[in-house]
Amino acid sequence: MAALSERSSSFRAVVRRNSSTLACAVLVLAVVLGAALERSLPLAIYLLSFWHYVLYWLAFAFGRVAFDVFKRDAVAMKTVSVAALAFVYLRAPIDPVSLAVIAGGILLNVRAAAALGLDRTYYGHEVGGLPPRRITAFPYSLTSHPMILGNVAAFGGTLINGSFREQWWPLAVLHIVLNLGLLAMELAGPRRRRTVRIGGGLVLALVLAGALLAAVAGSA
Repeated sequence: MAALSERSSSFRAVVRRNSSTLACAVLVLAVVLGAALERSLPLAIYLLSFWHYVLYWLAFAFGRVAFDVFKRDAVAMKTVSVAALAFVYLRAPIDPVSLAVIAGGILLNVRAAAALGLDRTYYGHEVGGLPPRRITAFPYSLTSHPMILGNVAAFGGTLINGSFREQWWPLAVLHIVLNLGLLAMELAGPRRRRTVRIGGGLVLALVLAGALLAAVAGSA
């Protein structure tokens, strides 16, 4: 009985520690299943595209999460988001200029992440407790926020493609707005968590409402 109780306690501890990951998996499955039943691609795309921003905000503003769990969840949901965007973008006719701008933004983002390292890319100082460190390697030698700049360039680059822009412009614009929100959050820093909580919560609520409206309009 003691061994069974110990196993049960260990199982509950694992579930509690990974509850956010399980919630993310359930969310993705529920959205995909619901969209399949409704045969609504816009519903799936919009409802899967923005949750990693929510995870960033929750971790930055409240910090009540194990860093390795946060990092895993953020990477997973960002991957889902990028896959959703790529799926609809690649259905549009090829636009070389659009692709070039997107590629430039992605390369800048990748180079910045390499300079920071994975932990600091995902708020290792603000959330993970890593000591502060000034990064001077390129592209941080040119700008303090190259990842945000790269993201905005990549998402903005999709709008150069007229076919994509005609149907999916709200998707790209909402990504750009949320990246500017991340910039504001980073500039505010951990010392202004109250401001980040209130301001970030309002921005996310408005963006998610906009995403829902865009999904409904796209499905009509």
